[in-house]
Amino acid sequence: MDIEFSAPREELDAHREEAMASALRQVYSGLDPSTCTAYLLTRDGRYLTVAMTMDTPLSFAITPEISVDNMGFPTAAAHRKGVAVLRDPQGMRKLTEASPSLVTNMPFPLTVASAPIRTARRRFGAITVRCVPPRVVTDGELRELQVVADELAATLEDLAGKGVSVTSDRTPVFVSCDRGTADAGHGTPRGQRSEPGSGNRFLYQLQRLATELAGAVCVRDIVAITQTRVVRAFHGSTVALCLVEAERLHVVGAAGCSREQVHGIEGTLLSRRTPETDTIKGVKVRIFPTVEKLREEYPAHEIDHDRQAHAYFPLISHGKAVGCCVLGFDEAGVPLRADEIAVLMIMLEQIGQALARARAYEIEHAVTQSIQRSLLPRSVPHLSEVVTATRYFPAAQGAAVGGDWYDVIALAGGGIGFVVGDVEGHSLEAVSVMSQLRSAVRAYADEGHDPAAILARSNQLLVNLDTGLYATCCCLWLDVATGVVCMATAGHPLPLVTDHRSRLRRPRSPVGPPLGVEGQPRYEQGDMVLETGAVVAMYTDGLLNFRELGTERATAELSDLFVAGSRADLEVLADRMIDACRPSAGFADDAALLLLRYEGSRPRGHCRLAETSLTRHDLKGVSRTRLFLRRQLEGWDLPVPLDNLELLATEIVTNALIHAHSDVDLRLRGYPDRIRVEVRDGDPYPPVPTTPLDDATENQEAESGRGLLIVDALASAWGSSPAGRGKTTWFELRVPRPA
Repeated sequence: MDIEFSAPREELDAHREEAMASALRQVYSGLDPSTCTAYLLTRDGRYLTVAMTMDTPLSFAITPEISVDNMGFPTAAAHRKGVAVLRDPQGMRKLTEASPSLVTNMPFPLTVASAPIRTARRRFGAITVRCVPPRVVTDGELRELQVVADELAATLEDLAGKGVSVTSDRTPVFVSCDRGTADAGHGTPRGQRSEPGSGNRFLYQLQRLATELAGAVCVRDIVAITQTRVVRAFHGSTVALCLVEAERLHVVGAAGCSREQVHGIEGTLLSRRTPETDTIKGVKVRIFPTVEKLREEYPAHEIDHDRQAHAYFPLISHGKAVGCCVLGFDEAGVPLRADEIAVLMIMLEQIGQALARARAYEIEHAVTQSIQRSLLPRSVPHLSEVVTATRYFPAAQGAAVGGDWYDVIALAGGGIGFVVGDVEGHSLEAVSVMSQLRSAVRAYADEGHDPAAILARSNQLLVNLDTGLYATCCCLWLDVATGVVCMATAGHPLPLVTDHRSRLRRPRSPVGPPLGVEGQPRYEQGDMVLETGAVVAMYTDGLLNFRELGTERATAELSDLFVAGSRADLEVLADRMIDACRPSAGFADDAALLLLRYEGSRPRGHCRLAETSLTRHDLKGVSRTRLFLRRQLEGWDLPVPLDNLELLATEIVTNALIHAHSDVDLRLRGYPDRIRVEVRDGDPYPPVPTTPLDDATENQEAESGRGLLIVDALASAWGSSPAGRGKTTWFELRVPRPA
């Protein structure tokens, strides 16, 4: 619906700002508080954030954001209850005791009063005043506060009906006690901005920046913080942050920039002459008030013509320039005052240090994850009697790797061994111990030892290594011809097992002590017979969300989920178990999962297998893939649409060859009712289908994922999931029933 305005949008926005400023000045004049602030809801309605505040000596220390559900805050309580709320110093002290981080904004005794900004039809936020030192706020003063809030609410409701935004964008406006003077944190028209009455807006932004950067872990978080605290706060519209890596510029994050602008900076040699490189080499702020000025000095430089003014700031870390911050402004003219440039340099020094730290962390995290994944098996045996699915996820916190592992071992005599283990701690030493234990278990298995003997020998190895670390381990040996399972465990959770009817079975195997704890422990093993269609889940305790649920409840929930999904495809079941058991913040510990379904006793010919391997980046392998599929279907005599099979398989194989940077394994499993294709590569990150764009030009620029849309449309089922050292992308096609 189109809305007609009786006045230009800029005038209506100015009316909103003036209404809030007038309300705050009226409250400030009547109550004489230390701070006087208008909080408005964010767009999602989850928080109350500072929209405007009086520029007083303590205004930089106001609480910037309050959850609407935190009723301990007078602001949230007034907003939710719809009545004025008063809290004395004792009540505010209890609030800081419950949330110690709040002492940053309330380091002194104070009285707080808050009145909701609401009408009978809508709630907008609250006006909050703080008195330092604390004093008595009378009932009359509370009523006066509510009257002003009601008048403001009526104005905001009227403006909202005209299409004006009445929510907060987290960048506050500081208003002077003198009518007509304001220092906006954003959006004030250039040429109408007055000199600030104090530096509280800058202090507020610096305090918020320091607090938010302290909690930022990844580069993406820092870019988002820069967008809020730098770009919006200083009237910019775009930002690009680049760091110097191997004598080239690398764009680590950007907001509002075009793809062409980012590509124009990415990979630039530091020896070239560009605004970014000159800013870094000269350690100098460079400001261009017009596009013409920028083109005059850099005629060959790719210029963002949508921005009328540009500013280039060096990013400083540990006393040297490590990168550049590029700001774009919509209006021509000198975009920043001298005091703003000085504050920006202080803020960007913090951002530069945070970027360097986050970038180093991400590189270290990627390297350590690569080390961990390289120690997992690249692939598992491809057998008609057993179907497997594997998962490994590193801990979400910290760069150190853990000692979780799984393995699948072909045994002498045609059997197959499944191993899951977990070395204590998160360090390279834990990974080293894990690597030695995994190699030892494989060597002992090749010698023909049973699970109990392997655990005893592995325990002696760990004791002799004298690392001070212990490990848990579970070994399960399966005779694929008979379904007989022999298992032993050293301090590790017993596997989950279902029968062919998806009922949970309890393995009867004694749990021995962890490896490395005792000198000569005794490990016993238990036997059971797997029925055709039985499913087994072996896992490490990182999969259990015991910190939130407790060990027993977490184990019970994992068991219930496993049983409920045991008839599903194993790749789908693995995803469900991982997604359901992973906390919202990710895994606090490493997690490994190994699933197997026993199909060995089914009639001969029930499942037929074939596999081939392709060398990395060998795109000629696509044609060999088609030839391989044709030959197999001819030999199996399955009436599967060959064109669809070739199209889907080659789409996935091509994607793996181009993006995975690894060899690619192609596996077929032919059943009477369906054919299954699995493509395994060394890239753990799953592909994402690209949504088609409406604009033809943008469609031409869309980068990857179109092939997966074809897979999604033609396959009867498909999926892609990380599986240890890489990922498995699979699909199934139904075999048409004979007419």
